[in-house]
Amino acid sequence: MGLFPLAAGCGSDRPRTGGPISLFVPAQVGRQGGPFARELKGLIERQRLAGPVEIRTRAGETGARALAGYVARPASGELMVAGSALVDFAAVNGTGALAERTSPLARFAGEWMVLVTAPHSRFRTFDDLAAALIRDPGRLRLAGRDTGGLDHVLYGLTAQGLGVDARRLNYAAFPDLSHMLAALAEGSAVAGVGGSTELAAPIRTGQVRPLAVSSTDRLDGLDAPTLKESGVRTHYANWSGLLGAGRLPERERERLLDLCRAVADMPGWEEACRANGWTPMYLDGDDFRQWLGTETRRAKSILRELGFL
Repeated sequence: MGLFPLAAGCGSDRPRTGGPISLFVPAQVGRQGGPFARELKGLIERQRLAGPVEIRTRAGETGARALAGYVARPASGELMVAGSALVDFAAVNGTGALAERTSPLARFAGEWMVLVTAPHSRFRTFDDLAAALIRDPGRLRLAGRDTGGLDHVLYGLTAQGLGVDARRLNYAAFPDLSHMLAALAEGSAVAGVGGSTELAAPIRTGQVRPLAVSSTDRLDGLDAPTLKESGVRTHYANWSGLLGAGRLPERERERLLDLCRAVADMPGWEEACRANGWTPMYLDGDDFRQWLGTETRRAKSILRELGFL
């Protein structure tokens, strides 16, 4: 039910050069949506895989309105940048299953999440924190960003894996990473969650101590077990991919899939992943559609347990 990194590239030929492409980045797509779109734009334009690439949002349309508008009024040549946060947002706001109302093209990459605590915390290991959560989840203030967002969902999945009622979690949403780190430092929260890249510097300087990672395997350079190693049978990543609007004609869908495969095959894409701290997780076509449907059902399940549905 989760993310498994797959080798990028399917041996596809260079795609036919197409017309201009517009990459629609909804505000709800997550923290890496903008950088992901910019990397795609650069690679596509440098290799002349298509016409000029525009990155935009719809003026005057934000939130549920923007997402519903994209699904209901497909625009020729416009692709939507999607990710874990968008799946969660669609589930909460009743926009419908993305896999059924769009044309899923490809999942490209993702960033694993890290559960951290303050260096002086009494919770020296994830097992210490897990035992306290099992005893009384409401006593521990858990820090993250958006309510119902990526960080909150990971706490819910962790609680679920520990057999804890996710509705009892004491979750505190902070506006950004710096506020969350300050809460850990002052002791007003016992644990925090963030992406492995954004937390790399705080971990390296000893500002926080990693307890566990949400990846399928341990991360290089990070001394922390996976959640699965720690008895929580889950993994979770902030992934990025592309959706086509509505049901694309088969010929157009295949052309866009060729484009996605060509990008994933480029050495430049591997370099972009390394530079941004992303893990390649390429999956496309019907396999991506099936995975996206499964991921949507998982999101709905945990959001229901957290009290959002």
